[in-house]
Amino acid sequence: MKNIFKDNTKNYIYGGLYGSSGSYVINKISSNYDNTIILLNNNSEIVNFSNELKLFSGEDKKISQFLEIESFPYESFIYDINILSERLKTYKNIINTKKNIIVTSYSAVSKYLTPKDTIVKYFYQINKECKYNNLLSSLKDLRYDRTQKVLNKGEYAIRGSIVDIFSTVEDQPIRINFDGDDPETIKVFNLDSQISNNSIDTFTLGPATEVIITNEVLKTYKEKCKNVFDHEYMDDIEYDKIINNLPHPSALNILPILFDNVTSIFDLVIGNKNIILSLKNPYTKIHAIRERYKDFYDKNKEKKYILDYKTLIVSNDDLLKSTSEMIKCSLSLYKVETSLVAMNSPIRKLPSLLINNTFKDPYKSLKDYIQKNDNTIIFCIDRKSLVIEIQKLLDSLNLKYDLLTDLNKSSYSKKIYIIESYIDDGFIDYEKNISFISSKDIFGSRSISIPRKSKNRLIDNYVNDISTLEIDSPVVHDSYGVGRYKGLVNMDIEGIQTELIKLEYSNDDILYIPVTSINLLKKYSGHTGLNIPLHNLGTDYWIKIKNRAKKKINDIAVELLEVESKRLASKGFCFKNNPDEYQRFCDTFPYEETNDQIKAIDNVIIDMQSNKPMDRLICGDVGFGKTEIIMRASFLSAINNCQTIILAPTTILVEQHYKSFLNRFSSTAINIGRVSRLQSTKDKKETLSKIKNGEIDIIIGTHALLSKNIEYKNLKLLVIDEEHKFGVTDKEKIKKLKTNIDVITLTATPIPRTLNSALSQVKDLSVMVTPPQNRKSIVTRIVKWDKDILIEAIDREIQRGGQIYYVHNEISTMDNEIEKISLLNNKIKIGRIHGQLDPKHIEIEMHKFLNREYDLLICTSIIESGLDIQNVNTIIINNSNKFGLSQLHQIRGRVGRTNRQAYAYMVIPEYTPITKDAEKRLEAIDSVESLGGGLELATHDLEIRGAGEILGEEQSGQIYEIGYAMFTDILNKSIEFLKTGDNEDDPDSIEIDVNKSCLISQDYINDILTRLKYYKKISSCKNFDEVTYLCDELIDIYGPLPDYLENLIIITKLKLQLRDKNVKYIKILEKTINIEFKDKEKINPEKIISNMNQYDIKILKNNMIQFSLDNDDLFKISEKINNLVGSIL
Repeated sequence: MKNIFKDNTKNYIYGGLYGSSGSYVINKISSNYDNTIILLNNNSEIVNFSNELKLFSGEDKKISQFLEIESFPYESFIYDINILSERLKTYKNIINTKKNIIVTSYSAVSKYLTPKDTIVKYFYQINKECKYNNLLSSLKDLRYDRTQKVLNKGEYAIRGSIVDIFSTVEDQPIRINFDGDDPETIKVFNLDSQISNNSIDTFTLGPATEVIITNEVLKTYKEKCKNVFDHEYMDDIEYDKIINNLPHPSALNILPILFDNVTSIFDLVIGNKNIILSLKNPYTKIHAIRERYKDFYDKNKEKKYILDYKTLIVSNDDLLKSTSEMIKCSLSLYKVETSLVAMNSPIRKLPSLLINNTFKDPYKSLKDYIQKNDNTIIFCIDRKSLVIEIQKLLDSLNLKYDLLTDLNKSSYSKKIYIIESYIDDGFIDYEKNISFISSKDIFGSRSISIPRKSKNRLIDNYVNDISTLEIDSPVVHDSYGVGRYKGLVNMDIEGIQTELIKLEYSNDDILYIPVTSINLLKKYSGHTGLNIPLHNLGTDYWIKIKNRAKKKINDIAVELLEVESKRLASKGFCFKNNPDEYQRFCDTFPYEETNDQIKAIDNVIIDMQSNKPMDRLICGDVGFGKTEIIMRASFLSAINNCQTIILAPTTILVEQHYKSFLNRFSSTAINIGRVSRLQSTKDKKETLSKIKNGEIDIIIGTHALLSKNIEYKNLKLLVIDEEHKFGVTDKEKIKKLKTNIDVITLTATPIPRTLNSALSQVKDLSVMVTPPQNRKSIVTRIVKWDKDILIEAIDREIQRGGQIYYVHNEISTMDNEIEKISLLNNKIKIGRIHGQLDPKHIEIEMHKFLNREYDLLICTSIIESGLDIQNVNTIIINNSNKFGLSQLHQIRGRVGRTNRQAYAYMVIPEYTPITKDAEKRLEAIDSVESLGGGLELATHDLEIRGAGEILGEEQSGQIYEIGYAMFTDILNKSIEFLKTGDNEDDPDSIEIDVNKSCLISQDYINDILTRLKYYKKISSCKNFDEVTYLCDELIDIYGPLPDYLENLIIITKLKLQLRDKNVKYIKILEKTINIEFKDKEKINPEKIISNMNQYDIKILKNNMIQFSLDNDDLFKISEKINNLVGSIL
C-alpha cells in the first residue's frame, strides 16, 4: 500500500474499516513506518486485535501488546504476570527491533514510565558464554523467585547442575545444564511434563518486575521524599518497605520520586517515521484519565501519602512534544467524506453467506457467491470441524483449493484458499479482488458459542455427571432400579462390535445395557450415600417404589407451584433504568467482565425491571465477580430512590463490603451506610436515623439489620451474601421481609436445600463458572503434619514477598500453635485473630496484616467470610478433617485472588484417625478444581449430607429410595406437566436395535471415563443443533468421526426425529425393518394401506409393522424410517 499519510502537522481520517478489515488495512499502513502505535479501549481489545493482526503481518514485524495494569487510581496492585510479560516484551522489542507494531490502550500510554536508560539495563542476553555464578547473580538482580519447580514466568529452580528459568520475555521456559561453571546445553522445556526438547543458542532474560529498586534508586528516593512528603512519612510502612528493598505492590504510583527523569511510551520509540492510529482522539481520552486521577487526588491527598496526579499522568505539553514528529490518523468504521486529509479504504462488506436450514440447499448463498464471483476467496476458519465441513462442500462442487499456514507466503495464484486462523468478520478488498470469509459469516453462532445452559443441563453436569463414576459406584436405571456400575464392556454380538455398560444388582445378578440407552442411567445419592438399597431383577418391587415416589413428588411439585404462583401474584417494584447514568457507572469498573458475569448482570437487571418480585440465586466461586453484580443492582436501586440492604454474615465481611462500596461509588452521589459492632453507639444511632429518613441508599450489615427496631423508608432490594452462613431464625426473618421486594442470594457453595430449590425452579439461578482472565487453580495438598513440608510452604511464600494464613480453629491451643510455627521459622512476624477478641482489636490486627506488618496470620475460620487480601497466596488449614466441605472451599478461596500461583495445605492429624465422612470431604475438595468448583462441591455435599426436604422440616424417604438425580428429574417433569399439560416423550424411551456397530471406539477415545462422558452427552442432546455442536467438539479435539461413531450420531438423530411419534421399538435387520408402536389408537390403517406398495409394508402382531430395505446405508435407512412413520400417523 502506498504511503498516503505524509504530513505530521495534519490530523488524517481514514474511513470504511468494516469487520476485521481494520487489522488487514493497518498491517498495510504499517509497512510505510518504523513504528506503528495503535490505541484501543482496553486489554481485551488489544489481545483480540493483536491475534487478528498476526494473521496478516509478516515475520519481519514485531507485534507488541503494551497492556494496561487494570486498577483504580493510586490503587496498590499485584502484577498480573501475563500483563507484566507483555509490557516487558514491548520494551524489549522497542529497544532491539527497528520495525514495530505496538497495540496499546489510552490508559496504558497515559502514565509515565521508568527512564529509557534504566529500562535498557533490565535485559540480559544469555548464551553459552555465561557463567553459573553470574547467571544466579543476574536472576537475583532481576528479582526472580526461586521455587522448587518452575511453573510461572519470573521463577527459577536449581537442581544440582541444572538451572530452570522462565524468563518474563520468552514464551517457553528454559533449562540450562552446566558442566562446572559453563553451560553444556540450553534447551526449552514443556511446563506441564517438565521434559526438555529443542536446543537453542541464546535467549533474553527480562526483569521480574517493571521497577527494580537498586541502591542508586534508593538514594534518589530518600532525597526526593524529604521534598515531597512531611517527616512522618519516614515512619510509614511504605517507606520502611522500600528502604528494606521488599517487593512493593504499587511502585508505578511513586515512580517520580524513584527516578530523576520519567518517560512516556512515545519517548521510547525510535526511528524517524512513526504513526499513531486510533478510533478516538487520544488527547481527549488521556485528559479524561487525568481528570479521574485529579478527583481521587483532591479527595485523598490529606488522608494518605500520594503523589500529585500531574507527576503520574503524562501532561498535555509532554504528549504534544513526544508526538510532534509522528503522523496522527483517526480511524472510522464508517465511510467519510473525502478531502485532502480524509479518505476511505478499498473495503466492502460481504453479502450474507449464512447457512439457512429453511432452504432446500442450506449452503445456497455461499455456493452462489463462490461460483459467480471472480475474486480470490480466502476462508479464515479456526475450528477443525468447520474446516472439514468447508472442504466437503468444495469437494462436492469439484473446486480445487489450497490449505495455507501463512497468508504472506502465498502469491494468490489460485481461486480458493483455506487457513486455520480466526477473524471476527469477513470483508472484500475490491482493489486487490480478494474476499476474506470468516467462520461466523457462514456458520453464525455455531462458530463461536455452545448451546446455552438450561437448569436441566446443570442437573446433568453436576448432580448426574456419570462420567465421574468409579467401579462399584451406585447408579439408578429407570426400568430396573438401583445397582452398581461395573464398567464398560466390549462384546461381539452376531458379528457386530458393541460397547455395553455392565451393572450388578442384588444376588449378584448382572445386567448389560447398550451405550445408546445411557440416558436411562442416573447417579445415585441418597441421605448419606453409604447404605445403598440394591434392587432385585425380575420383580416388580422397583416399579412400586418408583410409582410411590412419583405420587409423593407430584404433591411436592404442586406445593412448589403454589409457592411460585404466590410470588408471581404479588406485585413487585418495577425499577426504571437510566441507560446513560448506568453505563457511566459500569465504565468505571476497571476489570474485564467474564461472559458468565455479563449474563448474571443482565439477568438481574431484567428481573429488577419487571414487576415480578425477583428471587435469584447467584452461584459463583470466590473471586469470580459476584460483588460487582450486586453493586450494579444497588446502583439501579439507588437511582430509583430506593434503599438496598446488603446482608453479610460477619462483622469483618461487613467492613470489607463497606470499604469496597465506598471505593466503587466514590464518583457518585449515592450514600453508603453500615450497621456494625465496630461503630460507636452515637454513630449507630445516627446511621439508624438516616436509614429511617431515607438519607442512606445502601445499608450494609449483619443479621442486626433484620431487627424490628430498624425502620426503612423505601426498601426494595435485599442482597444476602454467603447465605449458607445464616441460621434458621435469621432465614425465617428474611422470609417475612422478602414477600414483595427483590432478593439476590449470593454463594459459592449453596447448602443442599438452596441448591435443591434452585434446581427445582423455585428460585431463578445464575451460575458463574468462568474464572477471571489469567486466574490460576490453587495447588491443593492434603498432608499429615510434616515439619519439612510446612517450612517449605512458609519459606516459599515469604521469599516471593507474600503472606500466609494459618487456620487453627481451637482458640485454647492457639499459643501452642504459635510456638510450633516459630520453631519452623523464627524470623517471621506472626499476628492472630479470632472471634472472641474485641472487634476493634480484630480491626487493628487485620489492618497490620493488610499493611504487611505480619508475615503470617494465625486465625480461626473467621477469615472464611470473604476477606480479600491479594498478597496472601498460601493457606495452611490445621485439622482440616474437622471442617465442613463448603467451609473448606470458602477458606481455600481466601488465597489465589490474583494471577499468582496459590497453595493450600490441608493438614490432618498425624496419629488420630479421621472419620469416613471427613475422608470423603477431603477427597471431594482434592478432586474438585478450586476455580469454579463451588457448585460441584455443593453436589458432593448433597451426596455426603443428603438433600434435605425442599420445603418444610420433614425429611422424606423418597430421595433415599430412588436417589437425588432421579428425584430432581421426576420433579422437573411433574412441574412441566402441571404447568403445560404436555407429557412429552423422552427420546430414550424409543429403543432402536441396529445391525451395525454404534459406539465410540477405543482407538478414537482411549479413556473410559471420557467415553462415558461423551456417551452421556450424545444421549442428552435435545435437538439437532446440540448434536451438531457436539460433533464439532469431538472433531476439534479428537479428529474426524469414525464410522461407528457416525452410526451412533445417526441413531441419536433418528430418536430425536421420532420423539412424540408413537414409536416404542425399532429393529433394523439386514433386509427388513420392524417398527413397534406404543398406542394402537394413534395408527391410521388407511395411511398404512396407501403406503403399502411404496414401502412393501406387512402388518404384524402386537402393534408392529415390517417393511423391506433396498440399501444398507444407515443414513438413508434412518431417512426412510422417519418418512414412513411421519406418513402413517
